[in-house]
Amino acid sequence: MKKFLVTTVLALLLVTSAVVAATTDFTANNDVTVDTVTGDGLNATLLILNSSTAESWTFSSGDFTVTNPGTFKVGAASSLVKSIKVKNSGGAVIACANNTTAGTSYVTLPTASATYTVVPSTTESCVTLCTAQTGASTYYQNDGTYTLPTCGVATCSGTYTLSAASASTSTTCNPPAVSGGGGLATPATPATPATPTPAETPATPATPATPATPATPATPATPANATAKAAELIKNIVAEATTLFSGNSMKLAADMGIKTDAKAEDAAETKYTAKLVSGLKAVTTTAKDAITYFVAYGTPTTKVLGAGERAGVVNSYKSAFGKVPTTETEWSDAIKIGNGRWPSEKSTTAETKATQEFKKVYKRSPDMKQPNDNAAVTVISYGLRPSARNTNSEKAAIKSFKAIYGHAPVSALAWDIVRSIAYSGAKR
Repeated sequence: MKKFLVTTVLALLLVTSAVVAATTDFTANNDVTVDTVTGDGLNATLLILNSSTAESWTFSSGDFTVTNPGTFKVGAASSLVKSIKVKNSGGAVIACANNTTAGTSYVTLPTASATYTVVPSTTESCVTLCTAQTGASTYYQNDGTYTLPTCGVATCSGTYTLSAASASTSTTCNPPAVSGGGGLATPATPATPATPTPAETPATPATPATPATPATPATPATPANATAKAAELIKNIVAEATTLFSGNSMKLAADMGIKTDAKAEDAAETKYTAKLVSGLKAVTTTAKDAITYFVAYGTPTTKVLGAGERAGVVNSYKSAFGKVPTTETEWSDAIKIGNGRWPSEKSTTAETKATQEFKKVYKRSPDMKQPNDNAAVTVISYGLRPSARNTNSEKAAIKSFKAIYGHAPVSALAWDIVRSIAYSGAKR
C-alpha cells in the first residue's frame, strides 16, 4: 500500500526495525501507514488517519503506541482485521471498533493523558467485550468506538427502560417497573395491618407472597412509545430535582397547583426531616429545607405518594447511600426511586446487602438475568417505589417478613424487603 507520511517522520519510517517516533504535537497531514503491527491473532498494517493529533507515537518491534492523543483515529487496511483495539499501559482493552469497512472504519483513542497501544485483532465483534448488562438490547458506541469494559447501554429490551434520556457510556437499563406500591418507611403507615397473632403467622412460609397483580406492567403498544415515555419521565425528574435543589418552595408548590403552607412545612420538618438527618454530619440548612419541601409538597411525578411515603423515599436513599440528597444529581436519583426507576449512582454496599437479604427470603441466590429476581434485588437495594399499591399483597408480604425475620418491619431496609416480597414476583 502506498504510504502517506508527514515530512518529519518519513525518513524514520523507512527503517522499520528501529524505534519510530513522531515529533511532539504530531499532526497527520495524510493517512500514515504503520506496517506489520503485532496484534491479537494476526499482524497487520494499520493506518493513522488524516488529521489525527497526539503528543507523539512510536513503532518499535511490532508495537504501535500513542502518547497523549488528541483526536487520534486508527484504521486497518486489510479485511482480515476484524476489529481494532486500544490497550492501556496495564494491557487492558479499553476501546474497540469493528473493522466493518477496511481502510474506512476506525477506532478513536481516548483523550485522557496516557500512553496507549493500538493492535489489530481477529475479534469478530467488539460488543462481545462489553460487560453484559441486564436488559440490554444494544450497547453504546460513539462514532464506531466502544468504550470498554462497561460500554454503556444504547437500547433496552422488553419492558426494561434506559436509565437516562439519552444513551452514553454510563447508561444502564432500569428493570421492569413494579406494578404495586409499598408502605411508608416507618411502621406507622396506615396500610400496615395489625400484627397477626401467632396462629396467623406461619412458622416458615413455603414461598414469599405472590403478588396479586403481575410483577410488570402491560407492555406498551410499541417499544418506541415506551422509550419516549421513559425519556419524558427522566426529563421531568431532572427538572423537579433542579427546583428542589434551588430551594424555591413557591415554585415547587406552584408546580403542584397549591400555595406554600408554613404549617405543613413545620410539620414535615418536625416529624420527618429531623429524623432523616439525625446521625449525619454537616447537613446544611439548605439541604434540610429541600427535604422538608419535598415531604410537604411533593413533585408532579411523586404526587401519588403521601408525605410519609415521600419521607420514606428519602429514607431509602439514605439507607442505600449513607447520606441524604444534597445536589441536583442526588435529588434526581431520589425522585427516580420514588418513581420506581434505577438511580444513576450505584451502591455496591447496598446491592451486596440486598443479595444477602434475597438469599434469606428466597433460600437461593438471585439470577440477575431473570427480570423478577433482578427487580427484587433492585427494590431491596434502593427502595424503588411501585406505581400503585396493593394492600392485600402488602399484608401477605408483612406476614412473610415476620415469619422470616421474627419481627415486624421497622427500618427502611426492612420495608424495602417487604416491597420486594409483595411486588417483584420473585419466588423460591
